[in-house]
Amino acid sequence: MVILLRNKRSWLLYVFLCIEALLFAMILTTHGKLLVWSEFISIVLCCLFAAVHCSKANGWMVFGLVMTVCADLCLVVWQPMQQLWGMVFFLLAQCCYAIMLHRQRIRKHWLYIRIGLILLVEGIAVLVLRDKTDPLALVSMCYYVNLILNLVCACVNFRENKLLAIGFVLFLLCDTVIGLQMAAGVYLPIAEGSLVYRIIFMDFHLSWFFYLPSQVLIACTCRNKTLKG
Repeated sequence: MVILLRNKRSWLLYVFLCIEALLFAMILTTHGKLLVWSEFISIVLCCLFAAVHCSKANGWMVFGLVMTVCADLCLVVWQPMQQLWGMVFFLLAQCCYAIMLHRQRIRKHWLYIRIGLILLVEGIAVLVLRDKTDPLALVSMCYYVNLILNLVCACVNFRENKLLAIGFVLFLLCDTVIGLQMAAGVYLPIAEGSLVYRIIFMDFHLSWFFYLPSQVLIACTCRNKTLKG
């Protein structure tokens, strides 16, 4: 019975990866409503796949993917886009991943480092942005710091978190592209003819090129039985 269950879950993984590959191709080649729903469905499937493998050890991972679905609902599906709420949900997702990582063999001083860096970065953001400081900028900076720290924590236990660490690297690349797009002309003076501008606004869905693989890897992490509860 256990062998059959394992086989079913293996087939589920293959089906999941095949569907995500098809949606990935559609995301990179389509436009309009087909693009929007391909993007959103691909993230919902990641959440559902993780939920099937939900256990005490990875429950926070699943909840993080639920928050990611909520974020994409705000940023991809809803019109007009709800940027602030989208970033709040993304921040909550990173908080969920942080809780899961700190429940592993991560020493307590990492928590103090995390809090200290968040306060430091938020202070620097206020000093740099000054009158341009707004809730979206502050939430985004807090989110970005937590993502970087989660990546570092995942790398500390790389043997247990290989897929998660790689997923966070891709996640970071995605958010770097989106962050630069949002900051261009608003928070950062990025000239239209510059190399950075041409890269971040290239005629290619660069952010999702990194984003969907990152979410697939995070979802597949939930199959990892070495996660410690």
